[in-house]
Amino acid sequence: MTPLQIVLLVLGILGFNAVLWLIVLRWLKQATARQLAALHKELTSTGERVLLGPEPAIYRGASAGSGYPRTKGNGVVALTERRLIVHKLVGVSLELPTADLRGVRTDKWFQGAWTGGRLHVIVKTKTDAELGLFVKDTDAWVSALQKLAG
Repeated sequence: MTPLQIVLLVLGILGFNAVLWLIVLRWLKQATARQLAALHKELTSTGERVLLGPEPAIYRGASAGSGYPRTKGNGVVALTERRLIVHKLVGVSLELPTADLRGVRTDKWFQGAWTGGRLHVIVKTKTDAELGLFVKDTDAWVSALQKLAG
C-alpha cells in the first residue's frame, strides 16, 4: 500500500465511525425525548405529586440478588411521593416504592466501577439492595430521597 492509500483508508474508517456515532447519538436523543414524554404523560394521568424529574439519567445497576435489573443503561428517572421510577431506553425498567427506601448515599465507586469521578446516587432498600444512578443534580436527589427514607 502506498502512503496515500493508507491515509485514505484511515480517513475512510474515521468517517464511517463519525457517521455511525452521529446515528447512535441521534437515536439516543430521540429515544430519551420519547421516554421523557411517556413518563410525563404517565405521571400526569396518575395524579401523583412529582418531587423530582422526569429527567434523563443513567442507571448504574443494582446489587446482586436484589431482584432489580443489574444491567446498566441510559434512561429517564422520576421521583414521586409514592415511588422512584427508572425507565431504561433498552431493557427492563423498575419502580421502587418509597415505602421500601431505607437510605441514600453518594460515592464515586459503585459495583466495582468508577466512571470519570462522577458521583453515583446509591439508593438502599429495606432488603439491603442497592441501586445506582447518575443524575444531573446529585444533591437535590440525595436530599429528596433522604426525606422520603426518613
